[in-house]
Amino acid sequence: MQTSVRIDGANCPMCFNETLEALARVDGVRRVHGSFDGPCLEIDHDVPLETIHRTIREHLHAVEMFANEIRMVPLEPTPLSTTCAHHLPALPDPATTPDPAGYTVDPSMTLGEIVTRRPALAAELERRGLDYCCHGGRTLADAARAAGLDAAAVADELSGFAVDEPPAAWASLGPSELVDHIDKVHHRHLWAELPRISALVDKIATVHGDRHPELFEVQRLYGELRADLEPHLAQEERELFPLIRRLAAAGDTPSAGSRLLVEQIEALSGEHETVGALLDDLRRVTSGYAVPGDGCASYAACYRALADLEADTHLHVHKENNVLFPAVRTEPAG
Repeated sequence: MQTSVRIDGANCPMCFNETLEALARVDGVRRVHGSFDGPCLEIDHDVPLETIHRTIREHLHAVEMFANEIRMVPLEPTPLSTTCAHHLPALPDPATTPDPAGYTVDPSMTLGEIVTRRPALAAELERRGLDYCCHGGRTLADAARAAGLDAAAVADELSGFAVDEPPAAWASLGPSELVDHIDKVHHRHLWAELPRISALVDKIATVHGDRHPELFEVQRLYGELRADLEPHLAQEERELFPLIRRLAAAGDTPSAGSRLLVEQIEALSGEHETVGALLDDLRRVTSGYAVPGDGCASYAACYRALADLEADTHLHVHKENNVLFPAVRTEPAG
């Protein structure tokens, strides 16, 4: 049986990847893939439909308002009468085409390359403390060695994840189209989420700060993060992105434009490092966004929002540092 569902309201790329992995582990599910941008899932299975829907509800959440309080609620999938818009043709037979979709991970691959080929592995790299966004140019071998991990074992583990996922669609976009994608998918999301999260952080610090003084540190760090991100987004939208589009329209990279491009990329890459460090500090101070036993629904919603922000920003920075910036440095922007 082939089932396609909409997952409108899903607000966390990391949870989406975990849902793909959870569905792939269900006995009787032969194949699963999907699109967070869709947002939709397509599952080939011979288990009851309710098993599929229950697995999705357990791993995907949406946000709703209850008496002026934001709460996380299970996401209810909506059946589709047709296949998802991102529907893919059947994969070649592995017996005749070795590694047909590039699923095998090798220690010589860079962290950025791994995530571009298989975005669902971003969460697995993060769980192992391997930074694929700000340091995506490192090979898995080098990153694993620095983290005290066995690179061959990690590569085998990553290769073994049975997530039937194509390379990311954005990985094949030209620089100008990729700029449009980043603006639509990540920038608009941040402009909407940053003020909402500020309100949540301020609220839980006010209500729970006497029992959990670490919330004042969360408040400070988040304030710094927002103060860094908003001017960064504005500069990209006002200067870098239009420059890339102009170079694409011209069909070449004039030397003056190239110099300006390189200067902006170097400055913005440094700002990415600062944002990454602040996200690391937030994760440390919150003990991995663990909500204490006396935390209210707003507390849980705030920590979930911060975790979602971290996952989305990591992927956002990856697309710029490891895909967009190398492309516009080395070739015409068209």
